[in-house]
Amino acid sequence: MNAPTFFKALTLFAAAFGGAHLYAQSVPELPRIAHAGGQIGNATYTNSIDALNVNYDAGFRVFEMDFSFTSDQQLVCLHDWEESFERSFGRRRQAPVSLLEFEQLVRDRSEFNKCTLASLMQWFSTHPQAILVTDIKERNLDALAVISSNYPQFIDRVIPQIYQPDEFSPTRDLGYKRIIWTLYLYPGSASSVLSNVQTMDLWAITMDTNRANQGLGLDLDAIAMPSYVHTINDYADYLYFKSVGIDEIYTDSLSLSRERTLQNQAGIKISDSGYYKARQNRSRELARKKVQFFDKSKLLYSLEDDFSSSSVSVNQIEKLNFSSGAVEFAATGSDPFLNFPAFSEPTAEIEIYVHINLPEASRLEVFYATRAQPDYSQSKKAWENTARGSNEFVIRISSASPITRIRLDPGAVPGNYRIERLEIRSN
Repeated sequence: MNAPTFFKALTLFAAAFGGAHLYAQSVPELPRIAHAGGQIGNATYTNSIDALNVNYDAGFRVFEMDFSFTSDQQLVCLHDWEESFERSFGRRRQAPVSLLEFEQLVRDRSEFNKCTLASLMQWFSTHPQAILVTDIKERNLDALAVISSNYPQFIDRVIPQIYQPDEFSPTRDLGYKRIIWTLYLYPGSASSVLSNVQTMDLWAITMDTNRANQGLGLDLDAIAMPSYVHTINDYADYLYFKSVGIDEIYTDSLSLSRERTLQNQAGIKISDSGYYKARQNRSRELARKKVQFFDKSKLLYSLEDDFSSSSVSVNQIEKLNFSSGAVEFAATGSDPFLNFPAFSEPTAEIEIYVHINLPEASRLEVFYATRAQPDYSQSKKAWENTARGSNEFVIRISSASPITRIRLDPGAVPGNYRIERLEIRSN
């Protein structure tokens, strides 16, 4: 999007801020969000007037700011009273200070003019195009009530972030019309996110790079829900996350003017992204492991050749069905497993190839028993993080004592699973 188009879109966005339904907003109109006020020099997370000034001049109009309560229940722009406090003022503190103490610390010990709620709103009064996105990790609803009651004239220029679905209705009741659900404190699955989205008239959803990498942005696109990812400062990474369904970013430093400069530099593309490279490296490594696996001569177990429902014991699994070399089943709880029969020829080193489809991102675990330790234990397992959908792994296990059998825990979430292929080999 070029600069005139962006500012036109932002003007329309601000004009319509009070009434239009979320889904009337088209994705290209999503503004970029300056994280914690944006970067100033080499410093991030300053939540300062200085950062706001620098990044407003750079073209940002939407600013995410962190808030914390002081000991006398005032709001100041600080991420937390521990690491952020120490980074800001050069001293350790685990308990909040008063508003007056905070203001004195800003004068005496801070490189930057960190905001209080009052000074931030004063800055907003002189920058009428600016929009605030709140990030309040403790007592979010209390803080949003303070903002709405003390500064009702700015309420249409405040986009609260909520952390759990049950915060949506109380936030709306406080008068806020545009709400972002940020997922970094939400423990639920992608399916749970999509289910909850249907019950809330959200302005957007924002997520970390892990959820974005798992394709949640594509799912949200399918229901016309705009999405953000945080925090992205590299243009190639921005291109990568756009390719996996994310619409816009929270950023410290990637302003639209800087983006245009980078676009004019030859050769910047998705394949320069560290996230893209990591995905490609994982694919190449898997391909290498598969070649080595299928070169191994001794086949200890094959799902296609050896599986029968009577030969395995299961837990929290029903509707077990074997067809065309694949096993399908429904996990009914958070601890499903299949316990496979003992190997006819135990060996001290095995490799397992598994191709499995999962209902949600989770973790696949392989427990193994040995002649020396015939019972399964937490000390004898291998594991891999899994994504929703298709997953392939080659898992190597070695032991001082010959391995006699394995148990496969396919994931920690209920739902429908399908093991496309499972083989166990050794040299």
